[in-house]
Amino acid sequence: MRLRILTRFLFANPRGREYNVRVKLSSLRYSTIKLAIFGSVLLYLGLDLLAFRGPVWNMMYGGKTPAIPASEIVADVYGEPITKAQLNRYEAEQDALAGRKAPEPGRRASMLMNMVRAKLLQIRTRYNVTRLPDFHEKASAEAAALATRAENPAAMEAQLQSQGYENLGHYSKRINSTLQSAALLEQAIEPHITVSDEDVTRVYEQLKHELPAPARRQVKHIFLETLHKDPAEVKKQAQQILARLQQGEDFAAVAKECSQDLHSAPKGGELGVLEDSGQCPLHKLPLFGEDAIPAGVPTLVQSEWGWHILQAGEITPAGTLRPEECRASIRSAIESVRREQALDAWYKSALKEGFSKKRIKINVK
Repeated sequence: MRLRILTRFLFANPRGREYNVRVKLSSLRYSTIKLAIFGSVLLYLGLDLLAFRGPVWNMMYGGKTPAIPASEIVADVYGEPITKAQLNRYEAEQDALAGRKAPEPGRRASMLMNMVRAKLLQIRTRYNVTRLPDFHEKASAEAAALATRAENPAAMEAQLQSQGYENLGHYSKRINSTLQSAALLEQAIEPHITVSDEDVTRVYEQLKHELPAPARRQVKHIFLETLHKDPAEVKKQAQQILARLQQGEDFAAVAKECSQDLHSAPKGGELGVLEDSGQCPLHKLPLFGEDAIPAGVPTLVQSEWGWHILQAGEITPAGTLRPEECRASIRSAIESVRREQALDAWYKSALKEGFSKKRIKINVK
């Protein structure tokens, strides 16, 4: 009721109508001022960024003018160019590593895609840097180690600049970035490379007929060398050691005390499982065949290097590798294949996204 009375009063009273008009004019002036301010700001930004490259442009681009001609850009990855010079340098490096004296036809496009993938990884790493470990200390330590190998600081700077680094700090940052990129990929592919025991068993069943195993046996020895020594005296010493073993002394304890094989002596003379193949380090010794030494009996044998007191286990005949003998290698092989597949899928997904959004442009075929 009060609102209706007030409305009737305003429209019936000339002064009320005058007040209403003043309110509308004031609101119009306020809107006009806002539009003028916003328009001025937009005009300033447009002139600053597009015409004069003033303070705002300098703040966004660091005062660095992108002076790369369009004709020199062979690819653009999310606004970051790859130039002909960079591609030429990369191609020359790869040819040098592969021992090619001249570039192979058709490889240029493939090498450019490798550079695009690397650029994508760099960009993704920067985007996800807050979720990645910081390898600053490790990178700094590696850079410091590199510096100690240089003749002097000037030589180090020259070497770094020849490889595209501004200084040692730049080199350290690149190492940190590289380690973070590796961590990013590892995080992305980790769920896809897990290998279960069932996976290993399934692959073993598929391949077991293609996994031949030569005859093999567990071997340990006590070694006395004859180089620059009297062979007869060395043999006499070996016979004395053999007598101790035949009287019941522990083979491992005697090997640690007397063996001159620096690799096996700390392990009690253990050489591990040796196979009946040319790759066996002691293949000329009677470990296999008709003249093989008996299992479990210390036996004195001479080789071209000296005297060995051998003690070997039972011979496992040639046949097919048992699951426990190849489980670790099968698991490693499966993981390696899955890792390669997961990496390939990650890059394909990143490339597909970039091309679909038209954020990756290739100018060379």
